[in-house]
Amino acid sequence: MTADINYSMKQRGKAATLEDIDKVKPEPPRTNGSDPGEKQMREPPVPWWRDPATIPKRHSLYEGHYIRGAIGATIGAGGRAKTTRAVYEAVCMAVGFDIATKVVSPEGKLRVWFCNGEEDQNELDRRVAATCQHYCITRTDLADRLYVQSVRDKPLRIATLIAGRPVIDQAALNYMEHFIRQNGIDVFMIDPLISFHSVIENDNAHMDVVIKEGFGSIAGRTNSAGEVFHHPGKPKSGQPDTTVEDMRGASSVLWAVRSARVLNLMTRDEAVKLGLSDDERRLHIRITNGKANMGPLGKSKWMRLVVENLVNGDRIACASPWEPPDPFKYLTKTDMELARTLARTGAYRADRRSPEWFGYALAKQLGLTVAHEGHTDPKDLASLQAIIKKWLENRVLDIEKRRDEDRKDRSFIIPGPFKPEAPAVSALACPDDE
Repeated sequence: MTADINYSMKQRGKAATLEDIDKVKPEPPRTNGSDPGEKQMREPPVPWWRDPATIPKRHSLYEGHYIRGAIGATIGAGGRAKTTRAVYEAVCMAVGFDIATKVVSPEGKLRVWFCNGEEDQNELDRRVAATCQHYCITRTDLADRLYVQSVRDKPLRIATLIAGRPVIDQAALNYMEHFIRQNGIDVFMIDPLISFHSVIENDNAHMDVVIKEGFGSIAGRTNSAGEVFHHPGKPKSGQPDTTVEDMRGASSVLWAVRSARVLNLMTRDEAVKLGLSDDERRLHIRITNGKANMGPLGKSKWMRLVVENLVNGDRIACASPWEPPDPFKYLTKTDMELARTLARTGAYRADRRSPEWFGYALAKQLGLTVAHEGHTDPKDLASLQAIIKKWLENRVLDIEKRRDEDRKDRSFIIPGPFKPEAPAVSALACPDDE
């Protein structure tokens, strides 16, 4: 392509437009088989042998998910903050460090293109501005490495139907590939997937063309990492969480991507265990890697939605990393011994419904707001119950059944058989040494 087209978005509010497609001199058609009338041109296979030292290592750009030369997927229903998460990650990659923790990325500063077909440019600008304001990110931090583009009003469709068959739109593919090469893009983000094609979403063959011959071919030829943000189908009855297998439409999308993750709201059971209200629960979102065929399944990560007030009066949600509180974080071996002493010297009950529950006495010693009569902090109560449960599991504490003064059978907390003086044993979460 020889046309002199400025795809830069350095000026405020300027974005590459789809009108530029018409200005680009088309490249010769690629023989990728997407055109029904096109002949396949490929080299014949040869007997295999390759020195492993010559095979390039997989190159992850961000948290093991964005991988050069491959496509990843993020699946989440409405209200799961897919776009909010995408903005957070885009800014992190562009500035070269985690904007919340300030930990520097080993990959350094990356050039990122976030392309959205659902929101207009003003809405995208609000979201990015709110994230930058919340984390004190400046124009200097971003330099010219972040491109945010809305194609809602001028759709960019990588594939369409011709005579009922899926065909790659060569003009759209050329536009994307040229922009990536021209601006040295490391990561391109497509949000949401449904807005970037016009083939039959439920057809495996159609969506295989979209992911592999469309976005996948771009990622492969430009050595960039691509990410598609996708919706799930209708939730199954009795299933609280969405899995990657629940993504909407053809399953070929899941099998074509190299890494797939899913966003879910915190469950009600999880919220109860943490002492969170239902309103607070909806601000906490779990990120789970449900398919990573370039590596092991990752543990879940969490994000919490926080609100940032822009100077124009808008209140915008931003993503913030979050971890469930660790009730043992500030406990010491002395606290553990204190609990055992309380169990040894007092007739404290194991049943939380009793006014003589062991937890009430322990809460006073640990400085937690938990009382039989009076104010109880739900979060402190959740932490206290988690501590007692873990100490019972580890046999720091134990339960003894005996009769009380009214000769009724009751369960009492007593010291467990754990020996704290044993070498190399954690004071808080030790294994059974019996």
